[in-house]
Amino acid sequence: MKDDQYWIQIQQIADLAKWIEQSESKSDIINKTIQTLNYIPRSIVFPSFNPLLLYYEKHYDCYVVASAEVKALWKSTATFIDSLADLPEPADLCLALDEYLTYADTEQDQRDRLAELKASTQGYVITTLQDYKNTAPHKRSQIEATTHQEKHKFVVIDQNLWDKNSQQNWQNYIYMIENHANLIVLGPEMRRTMYFKQLAKYASDLSGMDYVIQKNLIYRGFYKKHYEHIIAMRFP
Repeated sequence: MKDDQYWIQIQQIADLAKWIEQSESKSDIINKTIQTLNYIPRSIVFPSFNPLLLYYEKHYDCYVVASAEVKALWKSTATFIDSLADLPEPADLCLALDEYLTYADTEQDQRDRLAELKASTQGYVITTLQDYKNTAPHKRSQIEATTHQEKHKFVVIDQNLWDKNSQQNWQNYIYMIENHANLIVLGPEMRRTMYFKQLAKYASDLSGMDYVIQKNLIYRGFYKKHYEHIIAMRFP
């Protein structure tokens, strides 16, 4: 997951009105996923900040695990909490987007993170993954975004350094270069691949049901060039 510092820095180059517009556009994909579940949530929890919150907080009771500084900078009206354990009660839906479950160092870490997501909801978890079986996105780096404004010029670079001793692990760095001079480095963030069948097994071990990979719905995060597959699973 992108941590608070990422979203604090990104907010400096964000046109809030345009991001709200983008969040409404991107929410259409998630809304279509929810419709396929024949499920009507009233509350949603985000285990990490995502600008989609700016849309969903207008329509649902929303909770997000992020700092008060993120809340203030993004002018959010949602309830911000320090951890999923601080939820007053399980939400109807958990949106763990941006490959949330790949932000881990070991398989056990991934199992533990999924168990936390299960405990946070009394309904569905919706998450996203790239296809790590047929591609190797974790072995590629990319320029996430270039932004030119009157006062600032930003380049955001996403670098992946894969572990040569483990084909499943890599370190992720984010470099933010402002006006060709100032450099901000975020990371390293430990990451680990997750495969569709692997997630299905972990969900089943937690009594998960209705595990579905959406065939015709693809998600792309903010400032991202790659697409992610949307996966929904229900927990009793």
